[in-house]
Amino acid sequence: MNSSCSGRRLRTMASSLSLPQTTISDILSRLPVKSLTRFKSVSKDWAYLTSTPAFVSDHLRRSSSDPSLIVRCYNTQSGFDSVILLITDPTQNCACRHLAVPLDEPLLLFPKIVGSIGGLVCLDVSPCYASDFVLWNPGTKQVKHLPFPLIASTRSNPIWLVFVGFGFDSFNNDYKLVRIVSFKRNDGLPFVRAEVYSWKEGIWKELEDTECFDSAIICGGQDGVVVVDGSLNWVAIGLQRYADRKVVISFDMRREVFKTIPLPALTRIGNVKVMSYMGLLAIAVYPLVFAANGNNMNRFEFSVLSDCEDGRKHWTNVVLAENFSKSLVPMGTWRDRELMIKQMGDRDNHPKLFLYDPIDERTKRLPIDCVDLYLQCYSHVESLVSVDGRN
Repeated sequence: MNSSCSGRRLRTMASSLSLPQTTISDILSRLPVKSLTRFKSVSKDWAYLTSTPAFVSDHLRRSSSDPSLIVRCYNTQSGFDSVILLITDPTQNCACRHLAVPLDEPLLLFPKIVGSIGGLVCLDVSPCYASDFVLWNPGTKQVKHLPFPLIASTRSNPIWLVFVGFGFDSFNNDYKLVRIVSFKRNDGLPFVRAEVYSWKEGIWKELEDTECFDSAIICGGQDGVVVVDGSLNWVAIGLQRYADRKVVISFDMRREVFKTIPLPALTRIGNVKVMSYMGLLAIAVYPLVFAANGNNMNRFEFSVLSDCEDGRKHWTNVVLAENFSKSLVPMGTWRDRELMIKQMGDRDNHPKLFLYDPIDERTKRLPIDCVDLYLQCYSHVESLVSVDGRN
């Protein structure tokens, strides 16, 4: 039976049973996006119902309990030979399918994932300087090319580095894209400007609060940002009073201000990846260059920033692994609880991707055969959220 027949039968059943609107809404909110999209052509009433903000929110709330993985795999840092995969149920059946971004024009490089939240995926489609972006809903197949940012590179004032992040401001019900742009001054130190794009308003605006960049420089790659409790967070190298240590630059999406969070001393001698864990800001510290018998760091630490009895926030160690035979590289968290870790391979063995649950100390191997490539991994949920917030 095709979806149109199924939709008519369900509509007839609802009518014959005189189901309350709230019951119909509850039933529909449990269905996948693909079914809801098809049902819109069956009933104008259902098309209207499933487009209301209340229904979109209810559907998102239900689907958020069962996230998938969206993964960008690529062979080189240039972005060539790339693919985007959607992996559902990664710990069991691990259904995997390729996703094609429905763009009208060909791109010079394959899109980079800025972030995935609420069913929306933000893509950087620019060849350099993170200067061209697209919002994409893989479930509804909607795509929107965003306006170009305000801050641009010029011959007299060329851009040095750009860092971006995409998150959700729950207070204002707004998805926001933040772009942090570094220029080099004559004395060699960076000068930073920042701007934010509002999904709700459909415009960019430059941010005035950039003072924290006088004492820190963001470091890390394109996947070096994480969303935690309404904030975007990047690892940074400290300057001035934070010299010789690393910090987190955190952007409050509601208030649209930046702040600096000091990191533990161990972060000075290892790579640091900022992550989210159980709704808390977390960091993973791992070797800069792996050498099991060398003098450099041979340990993996995972810590969370939690509230303590004295009313202050402290970094608390959750996981410590030492003297391992192969380097462990953190990729992110799954369901905001299990650590996604890539175990590097050698000439005899391919890399492996696995999940580790710090609470029950269980490890699960992920049956994904692309871990020998570079990876960007994000949790992703199905949603009906429109790419155009003004509608």
